[in-house]
Amino acid sequence: MMNPVPTSRLRIMTAALTACALLLSFSQTANAYQSIPPWPNFDIGPSKGQVVGVVVGIAAVGAAIGVGVYYAVRHNHSLTGCVVSGANGIELSNEGDHKTYGLVGDMAAIKAGDRVRVSGKKQKKGSGDAWPFLVEKVSKDFGPCPVSAGTH
Repeated sequence: MMNPVPTSRLRIMTAALTACALLLSFSQTANAYQSIPPWPNFDIGPSKGQVVGVVVGIAAVGAAIGVGVYYAVRHNHSLTGCVVSGANGIELSNEGDHKTYGLVGDMAAIKAGDRVRVSGKKQKKGSGDAWPFLVEKVSKDFGPCPVSAGTH
């Protein structure tokens, strides 16, 4: 009969074979990794074109917001129309909103019967029929008002 191998010796041999197998597989894996460069040449992050596009987009949105705020805050404080002499003084019949405004302020260059563009500020409506308008300057004098066909 054969001598049986003691259990302790069998365990040592199994451990040695397992260690050799692990070392062999580790060395093959290490050789495989040596053929790959340590830092692959990947482009990480956005390209220059994408960065420029984002900057241009942000600038365009900023400009659009700025223009929008400018036009929202800026009020067109000018009226254009024919000047008439009314019950409470000189009045202007605005061509834009078809309202009649009572003119106050700098009216030295304004004559009844002329078509003018005046710059100034609309005032809160008072007791009369006409909305008050504080004239700061006469922007343009177009001359006499045109005669409509129905006023002969």
